[in-house]
Amino acid sequence: MRKTMSFLKRRADMSQQEFFDWWLSEHRPLGSKIPGLRHYTISLVADGADAEFDGVAELWFDDTASAQAGYASPEGQAARASGQAHTSRRESVELVEHKFIDTGEPAPFKMISILKRAASLSRPEFKTWWLDSHVAMVLEFPELRHYQVVLAEDGPDGAIDGCAELSFKDLETLKRVTSSDQVRGVQQNDSASHASSIIRMYVEKHPVF
Repeated sequence: MRKTMSFLKRRADMSQQEFFDWWLSEHRPLGSKIPGLRHYTISLVADGADAEFDGVAELWFDDTASAQAGYASPEGQAARASGQAHTSRRESVELVEHKFIDTGEPAPFKMISILKRAASLSRPEFKTWWLDSHVAMVLEFPELRHYQVVLAEDGPDGAIDGCAELSFKDLETLKRVTSSDQVRGVQQNDSASHASSIIRMYVEKHPVF
């Protein structure tokens, strides 16, 4: 199964709450109608920060061909047009999931770290670093309920090469753990040396189906 993550930034004339209301009430039904869509989750910025993105749509299809057909359909085009009309920036990437922790417990809040690899690294080298070295450091973080890495392993080279998703029981726990010296040390000493850019978001998940 292939996952698409579409990161959206609202129009300058919209408040964040107006953007959230549009996404959950108007855009969600449009996205839900895309043919071939197996799972759909909307994750919205949870701490009120005016960040680089306001949220991310997470969409799962059986494979790349199913995703392409879904987006090319009238329903997919309608969802795309609505998104374009309400956003100032959109970054979409098709990713392969690598799951490491799933306790099965509710984990509605998560930190998404969006990485672009360092110029000196190829995609295979970036994948090897992340999965064979970096993951072991993150597995030591306390109170994780869900942890996965999603990587752009093929397709055109873009602004995003991968994302880490670390989920917790509530926003307080998420902020406390991710602001600890342990986590900051891993971010500053390992992540930063292998990425040319890193964007971090605290989000709340709104599963659609």
